[in-house]
Amino acid sequence: MKHIIRSTTGAIVAGMIVAGCSTSPPASEVEAAHAALSNAGQAVDHATANPHVAKYAPGELERASDSLSKATTAWNDKRDLTDTMHLAYIAQQRATTAQELANQRAAEQALMVAAVERDQVLSVAAAQIRSRPVASTQQGQPREQPGEQRSLPGFATGTAKLPADAKPKIDELAAALKNNPERQVVIEGHADNVGSPGYNRALGLKRAEAVRKALVSRGIDSNRIAVRSHGEEKPVASNDTGAGRWENRSAQVIVGDTDARMMGSSQGSGAATSSGQSEQGGQSDQKKQSGSKKQSGNKKPNGQ
Repeated sequence: MKHIIRSTTGAIVAGMIVAGCSTSPPASEVEAAHAALSNAGQAVDHATANPHVAKYAPGELERASDSLSKATTAWNDKRDLTDTMHLAYIAQQRATTAQELANQRAAEQALMVAAVERDQVLSVAAAQIRSRPVASTQQGQPREQPGEQRSLPGFATGTAKLPADAKPKIDELAAALKNNPERQVVIEGHADNVGSPGYNRALGLKRAEAVRKALVSRGIDSNRIAVRSHGEEKPVASNDTGAGRWENRSAQVIVGDTDARMMGSSQGSGAATSSGQSEQGGQSDQKKQSGSKKQSGNKKPNGQ
């Protein structure tokens, strides 16, 4: 009987020892938990200190703080290393994501503001160009008139590849610009309403850039050329018909005296910020022929 009591007592004492050990986790686990919580806490603190996060990613920061709080509770109340490590990792990742999203959105906003400001400058410059008095022509030479606007319609849907019938017009424009080196050019890209406004704005910029490249390939200094896009915002015809959409898929070329470099020209860098799946146009060079036959206009399709 005494043997049984002694055995039972020993089992109770052993159980108490095991229980005592379970409330005091190994030093390695304590160190791991503290390191995880510390890293997560620092990540959340850094995100909180970023002024962009509060403006552009408050929800993600709130979720990161919530995960950190749960990780702290899992360790302090339960000594659950697995849950602690998992929740701390989630908190750290969410804090990092909050910073990345906030910085990205802040950069996008800055680009939008810069684009709006550039377009405002270009709008003023284009209006000044259109208001210039008509210049006299020199006999035997093509002469560009200040404020003259040329239309290059007929881009295929979703592309920035130059229409075939636009190339003779570009040849003629390049020849006139060479004879009038003081003239500057603003090229405005347009699109129809097929696709999202953002996509069409980027597509319009690519179309303007295609014309710019075509002029540069014909020997016109890129410093004389500014490009911009109206996308679908300023249609020249109704988008309710195929013919109207054909007219709107265009590039408008405005010639004047204003220095293109003072009009905010990106000289092509704006195309890098554009999005979409449009083709690259205006890459092939054409040899100028003084006796080439000029086309009097574009033939419009019956519809698309």
